Amino acid sequence: MPTHALVGHLVIATAPLTALLALVYAWRPQARRRLRIPFVTIGVVNMALVGWAAQAGATLLDMFKATGRTTGEELSATAVVHAHQADALSVASLTLLLAAVVLLWWVLAPSRPRTTGATAGACLLSTCALAVCWFSASTLVEATRSVWTHHTLWQG
Repeated sequence: MPTHALVGHLVIATAPLTALLALVYAWRPQARRRLRIPFVTIGVVNMALVGWAAQAGATLLDMFKATGRTTGEELSATAVVHAHQADALSVASLTLLLAAVVLLWWVLAPSRPRTTGATAGACLLSTCALAVCWFSASTLVEATRSVWTHHTLWQG
């Protein structure tokens, strides 16, 4: 099994978990003190896994391109779409982590009172979390399509 497939499965677990923690942290002020460190820790782990999956995916894509050049076949559109969705997931994950680091120690700090700024911060964190969920799902769908369209046992 390629490294990209293994690490990709880990990202599909950690990215939505990070997003879920972000949503709970944003809208449940009473949970912030307990969630701050686990949220940031899982966010950092997710970002590391996203980087590893991206590197392994680029290596796998280069291998497919090289094979295609020797066999005269073109790279499938599903593989290209998957790569673009994965890039978007990388950006969304980084944006969520950066927003969390800034907001968790500023307007969404556990000791801060509820203000308009805190509500705006919660909305921003939620938007980033929803983007991570969206691109996690779309990346997974395109990965599945890419594998299914090229696996010899699934072709009719």
